[in-house]
Amino acid sequence: MDNHYDIAIIGMGCAGSHVVLQLLENAPHLKVAILDPYGSLTQEKTWSFWEKGPGKYDDLIIASWKKCRFHTVDEELSLTMNPYLYKSIENVKFSAFAKAQLQQNSNYTYLESKVLNIDREANPNHQDDKIYVNHAKGTISSDLVLDSRPLEVIPSTGITLLQHFKGWFIETSEDYFDPKEFTKMDYQLVDPGTTSFVYILPFSKRKALVEYTYFAKNLVEDNIYDQYLETYITDFLKISDYKITKEEKGIIPMTSHDYKPFKNKNVVTIGTAGGWVKASTGYSFKNSERLARQLVNNYLENRPLSYKMTNKKYEVFDETLLRVLHENEASGPEIFSKMYLRNSVQNIMAFLDEESSLLAELGFMKSLTSWPFVKNFFKSL
Repeated sequence: MDNHYDIAIIGMGCAGSHVVLQLLENAPHLKVAILDPYGSLTQEKTWSFWEKGPGKYDDLIIASWKKCRFHTVDEELSLTMNPYLYKSIENVKFSAFAKAQLQQNSNYTYLESKVLNIDREANPNHQDDKIYVNHAKGTISSDLVLDSRPLEVIPSTGITLLQHFKGWFIETSEDYFDPKEFTKMDYQLVDPGTTSFVYILPFSKRKALVEYTYFAKNLVEDNIYDQYLETYITDFLKISDYKITKEEKGIIPMTSHDYKPFKNKNVVTIGTAGGWVKASTGYSFKNSERLARQLVNNYLENRPLSYKMTNKKYEVFDETLLRVLHENEASGPEIFSKMYLRNSVQNIMAFLDEESSLLAELGFMKSLTSWPFVKNFFKSL
């Protein structure tokens, strides 16, 4: 059949684009279909991540930083991240890059069409293991479907918090920002009773993204973000003359929910709905790159697709942190301040990348030891 494929990928967001690029690199001979309803992404978002030195997508990044600031309520830390760099990339550019790459390979087919449903029995004989994907412009069949469509509902099981935020891209009339140093978390202006902070990415001396972020069970009204952003820019940054050039909003589930992405061997969920967002941080770009590489390697080596796609040790830590924050939403400033005051930023990044040494892990856990952590650690186990 002309419309039968080895792999069908649904969606070209972060996860789908990473899988496409990994397949193009390691399996250009496969016949692959990519179904996405958007010719180009229209909702612009800034994806940020850290990595050691040069990376695969440095030509696409809009900025990078070697230093970061962390503000507790009372203290300011300026941290050199060497050998790590913190980088930002625009989702629109990354997905457009992946699309341009796949269009250079005649084995890869891009279908600008919305998937309606995935059907095992579109073939009346259904004597094979083919999966049938019905979309707005027709039907294709595939041996394997990788489905990155977003979640329709927030997970109801497991421990779940929402990382929700609003950011203003601002431009000042005078030089103000240090483009060599970004602000990871600033807890000087906290919405009482919550874990909330300011995050700043300076792109030049006069341009920056200033974002107000919550780790919380519930959302807030739009005007609440605006009030805190305006107060922070005016009272803490001491900037009176600025203009807002663009806004950015988002909601990222931070959850210990088991998505069971491999419950069907022929239809695998990837991306947010497959648990590809790091539960304790909400970061997904590098996590998706790592998991896409592992998934493609598993496929090509004929291993179970689930092989090494999760790490139980780090899942226990993620759930422990979520439980502590879920139990006491106001505890975040103290927890993250301890983390950055008592550990090197290099050890923190390695730990969150799930690449840390046992010695560093013991030191990391010791630095956060408290009764809520001990209690919830054993609950998570």
